[in-house]
Amino acid sequence: MTEQRQDAPRLRFVSAEATKTPGSRIDVRVTLGLRLAGARRDTAERTFTGQASGVGDAILEPRLAVEATLAAIAEATDRPEPFRLIGIKVVAAFDTRVVLVCIRSRQGSPRPLVGAVPSQGDIARTAAMATLDATNRLVVQMLRSSEAERAGNR
Repeated sequence: MTEQRQDAPRLRFVSAEATKTPGSRIDVRVTLGLRLAGARRDTAERTFTGQASGVGDAILEPRLAVEATLAAIAEATDRPEPFRLIGIKVVAAFDTRVVLVCIRSRQGSPRPLVGAVPSQGDIARTAAMATLDATNRLVVQMLRSSEAERAGNR
């Protein structure tokens, strides 16, 4: 396993908002924040927002939250669709609901990436957090690579 430095660039969850309309339409917006390596804690961070929409019932909301999170990750890493959603499940385990997300990287490892987060009430938030749990290590590598490319172009 690769050890991550404390000052590694890292995406963090900022917010997830799900809006439901009377016509069974669900719109989900996820915002992630990024403070670059070496930046002070009080330094303003850049934000990246992803959106996903669909028509269906409440069971669609976690899937849309994952898709919106993946869109925000793509924006932050400057890579078009770096991940592909394989599946999402909300399961009962140990007297709580857990959101499981399975994602595959479009470049690199053929192994699936899995994230799991116990439900904290807001299913869109929990699904976004599970997506970050699954993709975190590869996203750190992508962000470092993007930083190196930008530094090389200066």
